[in-house]
Amino acid sequence: MASTNDVILIGVLVFIFAIGFLTVFFISTTVTNQMLSIPTINSSAATVEVLQSQSKVTSKMDYVIFGLFIGLTLALIISGWFVGGHPIFMAVYFLVIIVGTAMSAVLANVWETASGASIFGSTVANFPITNNLLTNPPIYTVIIGFLGMVVMFAKPYIMENAGQGGGTY
Repeated sequence: MASTNDVILIGVLVFIFAIGFLTVFFISTTVTNQMLSIPTINSSAATVEVLQSQSKVTSKMDYVIFGLFIGLTLALIISGWFVGGHPIFMAVYFLVIIVGTAMSAVLANVWETASGASIFGSTVANFPITNNLLTNPPIYTVIIGFLGMVVMFAKPYIMENAGQGGGTY
């Protein structure tokens, strides 16, 4: 069942992209500020405009993380609908939600440690949506997991070729 692993995959992918984008944002703003403080570089209006445009682009990284989260959640819903699931596997799905919730608690602790590092300073303030997603991932994991479980197992189970031996020739 592909959809059960997706619950864990959503949390891990959002975490990986959030750490990556936080690092890219920090490096980008640090380099841009250093370049703008050099008189030789900031003497050109075109250079200053390019560097400021680059800052505008990196300031939108928080929305990219949110879009990734929403996109992966929609993919879970769609794949859960199209993947056939027998109701007996609901217990397995529930266990995956429990494991995913435990893993997301670990990811929350890692996010708190990484984002609270003194090197990043106030960089996390530019990622309010991402900070909310990764400060409370057990809540989101449970919500997404139960949503996926409802979508996957709410359809009626139809046994194709029930009681027929063999295949068709």
